[in-house]
Amino acid sequence: MDSHRKSDRYSTFARNWKLIGITSRKRWQKSSIQDKVLWRVLERIAGSEGGDVIINDACYAVGLLDGQALREDGGGENEGRGGSEDGGGGAGACLTTLELMCLLSGIHAELLNANGKTVLRIMDCPYADLLAGIYPPDNICNCHARGMVHAIDRRSKLIRKLKMCAGDSYCEFVVE
Repeated sequence: MDSHRKSDRYSTFARNWKLIGITSRKRWQKSSIQDKVLWRVLERIAGSEGGDVIINDACYAVGLLDGQALREDGGGENEGRGGSEDGGGGAGACLTTLELMCLLSGIHAELLNANGKTVLRIMDCPYADLLAGIYPPDNICNCHARGMVHAIDRRSKLIRKLKMCAGDSYCEFVVE
């Protein structure tokens, strides 16, 4: 009997929605509540004592997950193991993962060999719009990209030689 009443209630609403002023273009999604709540929580965390540590740790953890997912999708289980002196082994695999993230995001990136080391140049910031107005993209980049590299090889150290956020025309990464 309850399901009959529920059905009638929804049917009545569907027939009368125009009478109460709701247009057919009106959209409401339950998930938008969650997004709004999470955004407000994030704003408070970013402004709190210790908030930077929480956000940095979260960005790093997401970087690890993203790096693992890209490594698995790329099919190379042994990538990043044992690197060579020229940076082509572990360093190349780590930077290839970052390059793949950029390419999948529609951002121009290229791997180069400079002075015997593999170098990644990123021409547009993949982090520029993330947490806009709440947290600096430079911090997000540092933590997320480091997590992605550590997903490939925990011993690797990601170094940004050039930064767009510091006025350079592109970002340049190397892995040691």
